Amino acid sequence: MVEIIPSIIASDFAEVKAKLSRLEGLVNWAELDVMDGVFVPNHTWQTADDLNEVDGKTKISVHLMVEYPETIVEDWQEVADRLVLHYESTNDLNKIIDNIGPHVGLAIALDLGTPVEKIYEYLGKIKTVQLMSIARVGFSGEKFDERVFDKIRTLKTNWPDVKIIVDGGVNLENGKRLVEAGVSGLVVGSQIWNAPDTGEAIKKFQAL
Repeated sequence: MVEIIPSIIASDFAEVKAKLSRLEGLVNWAELDVMDGVFVPNHTWQTADDLNEVDGKTKISVHLMVEYPETIVEDWQEVADRLVLHYESTNDLNKIIDNIGPHVGLAIALDLGTPVEKIYEYLGKIKTVQLMSIARVGFSGEKFDERVFDKIRTLKTNWPDVKIIVDGGVNLENGKRLVEAGVSGLVVGSQIWNAPDTGEAIKKFQAL
């Protein structure tokens, strides 16, 4: 069964806690989008220490959409179950990877316009890739871009053991096609949060 990972874009930690509470018992993972207003235009809550207050069972993936994540990654690895780092956000990705502790998972995120070949050198160390499937990163409700399917095929052909997560514009229709293409996880935002019933929306995605 594909892993459904609801994304959380929050202006403050109260919103983070409220959304995590709504997800408790429904999913194994949630993804917190942390944005600095520099790497992407949007700006969100971004205080790592706050997550020490979270006591639910939902694992937390922190998607760092920030410029130079090496300046803050040490704080986030102490509170996250997985970190998602953008290839495009730093020139020191190898150094960051080497300094991440064994207690936290790690994924490389790749913008839609970046060829997958750019991350081949890291795939001996990292087993999870998060492909962005929208042109404008950092906003909810963006249109899904079909170009991501070519990137999935390329990765599956050259790195068949790599776990692929797709993030951006995912709905039930394209989600079904993504699962058929071999992805392991779907990050879903507005299709869950804008639904009349959050739980029912998640169940529909989990049934893909």
